[in-house]
Amino acid sequence: MEDNKVLILDNVSVRYRKSNSRATADIVKRIFKKSSRSNEFWALRNVSFSLEKGDMLGVVGKNGAGKSTMMKAISGTLSPASGSIKKEGKICALLELGAGFDREMTVKENVYLRGALMGYSKEFIDSKYDEIIDFADMREFQSNPFRTLSSGMKSRIAFAIASMVEPDIIILDEIFAVGDGDFRKKSQKRMQEIIDSGDTTALMVSHSLQTVREQCNKVLWLDKGRMVMFGDPKTVCDAYSEYLSSGKLPETDSLLATEKNPKNIHKKTKGKIFAEIAIYFMLLLAAVAGCFVWSQYDLLKSYVLARNLSAEQVTEIADNYHQEIDRLLGADTSRWDYGIFKDGAERIINEEASYTDIAKEVLLQAGDMSREQYRRALAAAEIEAIKQSYIVQLDSLVQEIRGEFEAQPEGKYRSLMVYAYLNCDRFYALEEDCENDLQEVIEEIRSVQRKENRPEELADQVWNAYKTEKTYLLSYYCIKLR
Repeated sequence: MEDNKVLILDNVSVRYRKSNSRATADIVKRIFKKSSRSNEFWALRNVSFSLEKGDMLGVVGKNGAGKSTMMKAISGTLSPASGSIKKEGKICALLELGAGFDREMTVKENVYLRGALMGYSKEFIDSKYDEIIDFADMREFQSNPFRTLSSGMKSRIAFAIASMVEPDIIILDEIFAVGDGDFRKKSQKRMQEIIDSGDTTALMVSHSLQTVREQCNKVLWLDKGRMVMFGDPKTVCDAYSEYLSSGKLPETDSLLATEKNPKNIHKKTKGKIFAEIAIYFMLLLAAVAGCFVWSQYDLLKSYVLARNLSAEQVTEIADNYHQEIDRLLGADTSRWDYGIFKDGAERIINEEASYTDIAKEVLLQAGDMSREQYRRALAAAEIEAIKQSYIVQLDSLVQEIRGEFEAQPEGKYRSLMVYAYLNCDRFYALEEDCENDLQEVIEEIRSVQRKENRPEELADQVWNAYKTEKTYLLSYYCIKLR
């Protein structure tokens, strides 16, 4: 850069976004544009200055003035919304204690890690290591994990590394405010040596005007992100002291230049808008696809099972899950006459009998049992009656769909499976009726368990077993629809 300058800030502005209110009323207002999204906060506004090699800049201002934000922008951890920052050489920024260190590594290992991050070789750090450790007075702690150090010790080792490895630009954010008195004196002396050498440019944030007067040759005053004054320490510090007493800002040219918000050069371009629309469209497609898969999960799972299992295997697995229902309910089915269920299915479909009627007929034929056994056995028999009725209706529906498919013009549908899926509304209506009937039985089980002061989770276990059995029964009918 020209004129021996190592750092130039030209109208640098940094913008943050404040979070919007999440109240329902505020969201509705923003949707209908009744309320503006005024969530921009300019932490830095049109700041311009330059530093030459060997300069020591002190940055003063009240809390919230934008001092740390400016340092982060210079170090590269923040991108300006407008303006430019030109810099030369290696930068070492001590913005936050512990930043750039590994908590679990030892102090010695962290010295080499920090040096490597700053771009120095192992040989160079070897030559500086003893000087760094001794300056920080950390010889007896060099094998300790970094997490065991106090905040003051962390600041000491961080400053020691930064000042000993000789960066071209060093940034210090309130570093002299941490640590004991002896170390503060030592660090101030070291900073004076750096300034006197003329090889390193330093930027220091400090609330101590005395330190700024003694250490710095240039001072920048910030207030609410605006540059109030930039110049020699006596002029700026005297003006800042007067402001602290009177509370009145001087009317400087740099301050007047920040009356309006800076222009955001990172506003959305057509390309960014198109990219956002494309992303939202893809997310919408993914959401629709997810909802479709979720709504069709049972059917899709049944179809996959039908491709990998034979009809005999599917039937056997479904029977095993139904036996699990009987086991959960403690029903002894060895004396049941299943012919009553098969004959009763037609009566149920024709509304000549209910599930409970058929179940009671089976239990009556099976013989006497205790009151508790009867209640659970009745639930198991009702579920069996529902299953048999469902199978009969599903068989009839398959034959009906097959007949309709065969009556279609040749080539109109790729397969019977495709035709069945495109005309599946009757299947879903049948499935819904079946589940509603079974839910009534589940609620009866839950009611009985509640009255007997027993866990109601038995009802959920029975329902889950039924859902799994139903999946395999659907697989069986997918096989028949091939």
